[in-house]
Amino acid sequence: MSGRNVSIGGNASGNIIQTGDHNTADLRFQKVQLPRPETVDIRKELDALKQLLGQLQTDNREKIVNAVSEAAGDAAKPNPDKDEVGKALERALGYASKAADFGEKTGQIATHLQNAVAWLGQNWHKLLPLVGLAV
Repeated sequence: MSGRNVSIGGNASGNIIQTGDHNTADLRFQKVQLPRPETVDIRKELDALKQLLGQLQTDNREKIVNAVSEAAGDAAKPNPDKDEVGKALERALGYASKAADFGEKTGQIATHLQNAVAWLGQNWHKLLPLVGLAV
């Protein structure tokens, strides 16, 4: 019997990697094309995300709303630091993804997240799989 280690020398996005015997897995995501960043109204998208994520059934609602509010505040600056906006949004989504009804709401959240990620740039494509999307 050999070890159950996996080593990846590059990007493994869109793949399932598992070890063990007789395991099965299913990977579901929708490939999307992001809009041009300059066409995205980031304030509108963050407001929509704040509303949708703030309605989730979770004890972390206040943390989610605060993180999205922080992202919106950073985005409203004259020269916003997109990485700061992305970090705050990532934190909000981390809490939100643990909500009991997150899976039911991903369809509504996906469009707004897709647009926000387009504005944020390539470094933030990693947020898309949280709602079943990929580029």
